[in-house]
Amino acid sequence: MPASTRPAPWRRHHPWTLAVPLVAALVAAPLVVPAAAQAAGPLQHSGQVALVDTPDDQVAQAALDALTVTNIDDVRGNLTLPTTSRGLDVTWSSADTSVITADGIVTRPGEDTTVALTASVTKGASTLTRSFPAAVRKAANIGAFEGYTFAYFTGNSVAGENIYFAASNGNDALSWTELNGGQPTLTSTEGERGLRDPFLIRSPEGDTFYLIATDLSIGRNGDWGRAQTQGSKYLEVWESHDLVTWSEQRHVRVAPDNAGNTWAPEAYYDEALGEYVVFWASSLFGEDDPNHTGSFYQTMMFATTRDFTTFSEPKVWQDFGASRIDSTVLEDNGTYYRFTKDEASTTGCRDIIQESSSSLTAVDDRNAPGWNAADPAWKLIDSCIGRDAGLGAVEGPTIFAANPGDTSGSNYYLFVDEYGGRGYIPLGTDDLDAPDWQVPASYRLPASPRHGTVMPVTAAELEALRADLPQPLAANEKGELLRYDFTDAAGTVLHDRSGAGRDAQVRGGATFADGALAFDGTDDYVDLPDNVLVGVDDITVEAELRIDPAQRTPYFLYGFGNTGGDGAGNGYLFSTGDQYRAALTTGNWSGEQNVTSGAALPRDRWVHLTYTLSGNTARLYLDGQPVAEKTDVTVRPGDIGGGSTLANYLGKSVYDADNLFRGQMREFALYNRALSAEEIVQNSGNTSALGAVSLQDAGALKVAPLVDTDARTVMFPVNRGTDLTQLRPVFTTASGTTATPASGTVHDLSTPATVTLTTPGQPDVVWTLEAVEMKSPVLPGLYADPNIAVFADTYYIYATTDGTPGWGGNTFYVWTSKNLIDWTRSAEPILTLDGANGNVPWATGNAWAPTIIEKGGKCYFYFSGHEPNANRKMIGVAVADSPEGPFTAQPEPMITNAEAVNSGQAIDPAAFTDPETGKSYLLWGNGRPVYGELSDDMLSVEEGTIRPIDGLPDFREGLFLNYRDGTYHLTYSIDDTGSENYRVGYATSTSIDGPWTYRGILLQKDPSQGILGTGHSSIVNVPGTDEWYIAYHRFAIPGGNGTNRETTIDRLEIGEDGLFQTVTPTLASVDPREVPGTTEPNPTEPNPTEPNPTEPGTTAPVVSVSATTVERGQSVRVTVTGLDSGEQVAAELRSDPIRVTGIPTADANGRVAFDVRIPADLATGSHTIVVFGADGQVIGSVPITVTASGQLAVTGAQAPLGAALLAALLLVAGGVLWSIRPARRAGIA
Repeated sequence: MPASTRPAPWRRHHPWTLAVPLVAALVAAPLVVPAAAQAAGPLQHSGQVALVDTPDDQVAQAALDALTVTNIDDVRGNLTLPTTSRGLDVTWSSADTSVITADGIVTRPGEDTTVALTASVTKGASTLTRSFPAAVRKAANIGAFEGYTFAYFTGNSVAGENIYFAASNGNDALSWTELNGGQPTLTSTEGERGLRDPFLIRSPEGDTFYLIATDLSIGRNGDWGRAQTQGSKYLEVWESHDLVTWSEQRHVRVAPDNAGNTWAPEAYYDEALGEYVVFWASSLFGEDDPNHTGSFYQTMMFATTRDFTTFSEPKVWQDFGASRIDSTVLEDNGTYYRFTKDEASTTGCRDIIQESSSSLTAVDDRNAPGWNAADPAWKLIDSCIGRDAGLGAVEGPTIFAANPGDTSGSNYYLFVDEYGGRGYIPLGTDDLDAPDWQVPASYRLPASPRHGTVMPVTAAELEALRADLPQPLAANEKGELLRYDFTDAAGTVLHDRSGAGRDAQVRGGATFADGALAFDGTDDYVDLPDNVLVGVDDITVEAELRIDPAQRTPYFLYGFGNTGGDGAGNGYLFSTGDQYRAALTTGNWSGEQNVTSGAALPRDRWVHLTYTLSGNTARLYLDGQPVAEKTDVTVRPGDIGGGSTLANYLGKSVYDADNLFRGQMREFALYNRALSAEEIVQNSGNTSALGAVSLQDAGALKVAPLVDTDARTVMFPVNRGTDLTQLRPVFTTASGTTATPASGTVHDLSTPATVTLTTPGQPDVVWTLEAVEMKSPVLPGLYADPNIAVFADTYYIYATTDGTPGWGGNTFYVWTSKNLIDWTRSAEPILTLDGANGNVPWATGNAWAPTIIEKGGKCYFYFSGHEPNANRKMIGVAVADSPEGPFTAQPEPMITNAEAVNSGQAIDPAAFTDPETGKSYLLWGNGRPVYGELSDDMLSVEEGTIRPIDGLPDFREGLFLNYRDGTYHLTYSIDDTGSENYRVGYATSTSIDGPWTYRGILLQKDPSQGILGTGHSSIVNVPGTDEWYIAYHRFAIPGGNGTNRETTIDRLEIGEDGLFQTVTPTLASVDPREVPGTTEPNPTEPNPTEPNPTEPGTTAPVVSVSATTVERGQSVRVTVTGLDSGEQVAAELRSDPIRVTGIPTADANGRVAFDVRIPADLATGSHTIVVFGADGQVIGSVPITVTASGQLAVTGAQAPLGAALLAALLLVAGGVLWSIRPARRAGIA
């Protein structure tokens, strides 16, 4: 709001209270009571009331009697000594000022002591005193910090809005265990009865702890608007001396009358003041707006206190005219470092900022006289901290220094609350003055932590915090914690066969028969021992069971965890059979980390199920065969409930509303380690299984083998350049089964080979093995939404930089290739979307889905980005003279999604020039496809030309348009980019304006090859040909997902009807394909955007090669241009002279190309190809490097292709020598 409308400062009002009879009221002098004050009983009066004087000594005594001193019976820190009482001044004296001064400053002695404090009150001629014996504790000697505690809330629910605690696992800020079985320790009975944003602080004396929290319950009232205008003005306070036992709750008002809320309080002790500075965010309203209906923003306020009972009047701490919340502070070497959420993007983005000051209470108030926004009291050090660390939207920072001896790796930590999903994420740096905040490589936080505090503790405090944690169970020599074979004959006890005696209880009417336990799906289940997951990091769960065809969903096969008071799961490990999967979570279903097979378990037959977790990798097996893998699991089994799991079952869910299991079980085991693939296949008893499949030279595999258990096939995706004829597959079979040929035998897998499994008394089982040279992805690393284009003799790809949570990447690169398979990335981004820190002024992150087009000698690059002021995605444009830049972005977006015709989101632009009209268009959209005609300058869309595109079923995003033989071919993406079913739809029209005819799915996943999430494609035509290629992204292989995607290319065929044919995605990708027949570049302009044709015989000849590094036994193509028509040349390979003769003569354009075969026994190292004219004179030479066979897996030379085909590649991909000679007509020099 404008400075002139800032609310007036709050003034504390006298709390008028009158009692009956009136003469009992003791006052210091005749008073006049405002008419608004209401007295009890018959004393109600609407005018002014004169009160009777009381003798001075009575008044003074009453003032003394009313005095209280907080903590006087247990003095551990500075005291608040009241300076007034009942309207009279109070003065204090101390019997021992070395321990307690007259103004309450405490210096604790070496032994407990009592100090007499005397209060004195004067009324008229009467001066009275009162003595207060202060019991002062001896100075605390707490010792070094060797661990941490963590206070937090967990979510926007009644259950989540309480205070939870965790303790570090040793002196490690990144490894935690929940306390109190994952249940809240502190709950509220005051105010809104919800607790959020707890802040925990240790007193400077060391042995008192205060916890303060926001009084807010979104779980009970989900109205965020009300929470900011009619919210609480109170803090909730607890204190403790051991972090285990806490005081009663205190409900303390700190915010002014005109405040709409009191959010995220924190505190820091100011040594100079001898007090705690408490700060929070409040929305403030004018005195003329008592109902708080006007505009507002969040202002950071502060007050001081010595005891978290009595607070000073609040003052403005941060008011920049825009919302700031969630400040947290750390003092380090005399400097205060403050971290705050900039809610209004005034510092470049809506994110966490870092500032510093030498004074904790330095004020930045835009309404203060002389305040200068260009020179604030707190200096900005860093901004956009969360975004720059690759996080989504964050808030609620908490800052702390790592303890001496901490093993986690950083000197300082900033935990930030990624409130959109993951909760707290740690960031680390080693320097606060030049910070580089990064997410650690690994961490284990407690379950679902939201905005809270990490505080260092001593070894003794850590031990006390962890005292009630359950202890890990001992395993047998196999690593078994539990094993049940269900051979019990009857009864209600299921006996543990691991040797530990951990028997389980059979509930309901479940019955034993034939070595199995039958569950009826009504009331039968097995109650397993409690706390079996304590301390477990890696795990295996094995079960052999049969699911009844009448099984109802949802249901658990087994579950280990807890059930909350609302009947919902609250941390668990489980597996289910419909969409066979297993998962871990420390909260409810929304936090499940699933490994999913994608198919339901078969019913009415016995199956052997195995779930393993090893490190961050979870695997799922069916009958000994791997069916799913997840490589980014962050939850450990021992994290669930802090090790306390009281709802451990077979055949029963931790969700009360779920169905019970119906079927039979005959084996169940729980291990504290991950079994190997060999052990799993052997334990499964599946004689048809081929397990632990790999190659003896595992380094030849680009990704893990693709095993199809139903088809009994194995595909080995190997690295580029691998000899497919000399591979040694290795594998394991079930006990008693033999394989022919045996594991480790050499196979030629360039064509399918077979392995036969033989088990006595059973039919033979045949597996088929094959290998593929996996040349995809074409771009190394994580890139998505590729736009492929061709300019002159070069292919280009522009893509989204992927691998960032929330699709938060902010850079665009350009990739170039001469042959579609060897790609080179620009050294620096061509655009960086980082506000003032980048080169796109209007955009902050979400650099998505670019497209490029050339017109009039200029390249126009269109892209999506996040516009922070409007808080939505928009489309911008940048211009360059070359496809490789440098690009200059326009200062404002060109598509804002506020146009008369708009889309769900203004993202995914695709540029297209209509060859029939020469007009250029831009297509874009998410949810609703639209297009519009580009202006002549290509920097805007012509007004009134934006139209929706109809006829695209299931459209989501990712439009792209091509033209061929009078037909417009429109492709687009279906489903969500985070789905494995993301795919490409296809439609055609005879006009860019439609109507569009839907032609079906052009490209979709192929799980048999591990190819998922195929979408957001673009299509390129090789100039001068009818060859077409499609570039698209897919989930990265292995283990990719919607934010970890990779780019590949496949061939796109044209049918006899002129339509694009369905694309089969491949791992092999495409063979090299150069741009044919491209005019050679001018030597004075080696990389022109639009090269000029060269007349034959008018310039010096040019010699080039297809590659400057080539393997022995392979060929390199030599191209000579600028010759006379019909002129002959020869070549020689030096330093091992091999004369190449019989070279064809130059064509009419003065061009000739030929292959030089490198001898297989040629010495490796540097060589030179020399080209001679017909007169024996040297035309030019090019250096090459020869390597041993097999060393060019990535950039090796390819087999010779036709001369016309290789024209463009030969110019740039290899070395180029411009011959220094006069023109040919003058003779050969």
